[in-house]
Amino acid sequence: MTTLTTETGKALPVFDYEDFLNRIDGDEELLHEVIEIFLEDTPRLMRIFHAAVQTGDPVAVERAAHTLKGAAANISARRLHALCQRIQQAIKQNEPDFLSTVPRLLEENFDLLEQALRAAVKP
Repeated sequence: MTTLTTETGKALPVFDYEDFLNRIDGDEELLHEVIEIFLEDTPRLMRIFHAAVQTGDPVAVERAAHTLKGAAANISARRLHALCQRIQQAIKQNEPDFLSTVPRLLEENFDLLEQALRAAVKP
């Protein structure tokens, strides 16, 4: 799997729990609620993304990546956010080789994120 890194080469966290908790003023109940909403809504966003890739419509792929990027940013999902940024960049720079790997990369990153989020909201 492609590892997404910071500018210093350090691997980005899948989910930055502390950052997210700080951004919502330490409200763990809200954290749990937002994560549950993300886990309910994101599979639909993933289906929209995959459909856009299958149709080969770069505008739709970019739009879907933008939507996923925003959802990831909302919960401090650092890797998914960075991957979506990279997808948008690849669309703008017409990088078909990278784009051909995107569905697999997106699924791998989302699977890791889902595991991390479920662990974070475990009672």
